[in-house]
Amino acid sequence: MMRALRHPSFLVGAVLSALIVALALVSLVWTPADPGRMNILARLRPPSAEFWLGTDQFGRDIASMLMVGARNALTVGLVAVGIGLVLGLALGLLAARADGTILDAAIMRLLDFVFAFPIVLSAILIVTLLGPGLVEAVVAIGLFNVPVFARLARGAALQVMRRDYIRAARLAGAGPARILLRHVVPNIAGLMIVQASVQFAVAILAEASLSYLGLGTQPPAPSWGRMLSDAQTFMARQPFLAIFPGAAIALAVLAFNLLGDGLRDLLDPRLRERGA
Repeated sequence: MMRALRHPSFLVGAVLSALIVALALVSLVWTPADPGRMNILARLRPPSAEFWLGTDQFGRDIASMLMVGARNALTVGLVAVGIGLVLGLALGLLAARADGTILDAAIMRLLDFVFAFPIVLSAILIVTLLGPGLVEAVVAIGLFNVPVFARLARGAALQVMRRDYIRAARLAGAGPARILLRHVVPNIAGLMIVQASVQFAVAILAEASLSYLGLGTQPPAPSWGRMLSDAQTFMARQPFLAIFPGAAIALAVLAFNLLGDGLRDLLDPRLRERGA
C-alpha cells in the first residue's frame, strides 16, 4: 500500500480516474441542469454562476452534458474491455494449450485478420450492417480488443506452462482445465489487469472518435466526441465548446494510461523485488 502511494504515475492516474468515475456516478442522481433541455434564449452563454461551463448552440448546459458523457464513455469502455478481456483470455488460453497445432495456428491467423482492420473501419462495417448506435460502437471496440488480450494471454500462458510447478501439477494428475484455472490464470492476471487499464483508455478515445464521426452514441444522449463535432461551427465564436469536451477526453485517456503504467510497475514481481 505504501509503495503504491509513493508511485507518482499510479497516484495521479488513480486520483484522476476516481474523479472521472465520481462524476459519472453523481450524474446518475444529480446534474446542474437537465442535459437534454434546450433553451434557445440561453444559447452560447459563456461560463457563469448559472451555467458553470456555459451552454451550447441549443442552450444545453455543458457541465451537465460532460457529466453524463463521462457516464456513457465509462460504460462503453467497461463493456468493450470486458468483451475483449473475456473472449481474448479464452482464445489466448486455448491457443496456448494447443501450442504448435493447427488449432493454435488457426486461432492466431483469425486474430491477425481481426487486428488488421482499424477500429474505425471495423465500426463503419458494423454500422453499415446494423446501423449507427451505442451498442454497435461497443461491439466494434470490443472486437478490436480481443486480439490484444488474446496475444498477451497466449504469450504469458506459454511462459507459465513451461515452469516446474506446472510439470509437477501434471505429474500429480491435474487435468488441462484445472492447470489453466488454478495455476495459469492467477499468474497472468496481473498482466491482464494492466492491459485492461490501458485498453480502457483506448476504448474511451475510440468511443469519442466514433461519436465524432456520427457512428457512436446517438442524440439526444450526450457524448464527448459528438460535443466536439458540434462545436466545430462555433469555435471562432465560443471556443470553450471544444475546449471542455476535448479536455475531458484528454484527461480520461491520460488518467487510465497513468493508472496502467503504475499498475504495471506495482504488479511486476521483478520491480517489486527491486523496490523492496
